[in-house]
Amino acid sequence: MQRPANLAHISVEKDWQHTTAYPPLGFAPFFEGALGNGDTFGLYWPIGREGAEPIVVETWHDEWRIQPHFSSLAAFLQAHAAAEDEYVATPSLADDPASPRAAFLAAKEQIAQRNPDEAIALLEAALAIVPEYTDALVLLHGQYVRAGRTDAAVKVAIQAIISPPSFGGPPFKALQWLRTQPVPDGELDPIWRACGQLSFNFGGSKENTDYPVLLAAIESYLEHGNYRCASTLMQTYAELMSAETVSFQERYAFEPAAFIARQIAVSARLPQGSRDPAALWLSGMA
Repeated sequence: MQRPANLAHISVEKDWQHTTAYPPLGFAPFFEGALGNGDTFGLYWPIGREGAEPIVVETWHDEWRIQPHFSSLAAFLQAHAAAEDEYVATPSLADDPASPRAAFLAAKEQIAQRNPDEAIALLEAALAIVPEYTDALVLLHGQYVRAGRTDAAVKVAIQAIISPPSFGGPPFKALQWLRTQPVPDGELDPIWRACGQLSFNFGGSKENTDYPVLLAAIESYLEHGNYRCASTLMQTYAELMSAETVSFQERYAFEPAAFIARQIAVSARLPQGSRDPAALWLSGMA
């Protein structure tokens, strides 16, 4: 994992360890900008971009959400200095042209103004930085469908389905639309093949057949060496299962610590390495 150039300017929790599904793997909190209500800013290495410097996200603790506000630590520090003791707000594109959150909000405005091409460009830019940005994926899927870009819409629908609820969703419309698309002979993607078995209705029931389908998809991704999709769906599975009751987790043999340990092990096989920030501090790089 690539450390940010300005790491010395923040107070990172270097003893931070991932013991729960939220905040997601790849997140490391720091103290600057925190308001004391359980929410905090933190470094985040998007899935598949561990070799690049992290972005800066904000946790919304009560909602179990992550907002990818700043494209870099440098952009955050500039906003933090300008805010003085006040809340560090979401930047505009003028403040941080590569902010994923600013691009997402600007895309919504472009859609309202009936400028779909501009919206698509903004959403694609946000997803180039945070491929698992579920809110942006769901919005982009709708724009691709309206534009008749079916192949692109299929890819984005699958990515939205496997991406974590902490980054938005749920991707109901993307799932419903994907079910209408004929699965090609020999299609390898396990989510497309099994989308008819998914409901994405979680909580409040004793049984949920979505979980075995998602686990099987994780194993399929691993078997085919698709560690990016496997890591993404593992984060999603962990977050969804963690919101279930303890008795439900026991019925489905979900043990949080063991699952997170496996997430870390799988992430080590990504092209750019592990998603566990603890490895960065222990390596002596920080």
